[in-house]
Amino acid sequence: MDARILRQVQARRNVSRQDITDGLVETIVQIGGDPLTVRKAKDELSAVLGKARNGVPQVIGNIKKADDMAVVISVKDLAELVTAARQHETFGEALDAIGFKPYSGGRIIVGQGRKRERLQRSSNPSGAKMAL
Repeated sequence: MDARILRQVQARRNVSRQDITDGLVETIVQIGGDPLTVRKAKDELSAVLGKARNGVPQVIGNIKKADDMAVVISVKDLAELVTAARQHETFGEALDAIGFKPYSGGRIIVGQGRKRERLQRSSNPSGAKMAL
């Protein structure tokens, strides 16, 4: 699958459905060429499937009606798209996915830590001890 499509899917995860549609149509047309009519796709079905299997998506339908268009891609490429779409989740999405719930209780007061002795090295390369 062409990397431009994967970037398009990853970059547009948090935009409107229409923006996703428009961006994907534009990118897929750049890669696969002008959309095919239904009749032409039907007449050349073997060629359409061959291109899709080789990673070149094929758009079928009227480019002025993006919602009525269809895309032919291989199952392998579909799996790659799904994987790309879920790879880069935000930190908040990752927390939601594991069921994180923020603390909703009262204020937490944290006391100061206790005084500690200075760390000392056990030895330096010459074997003598030295304080930090």
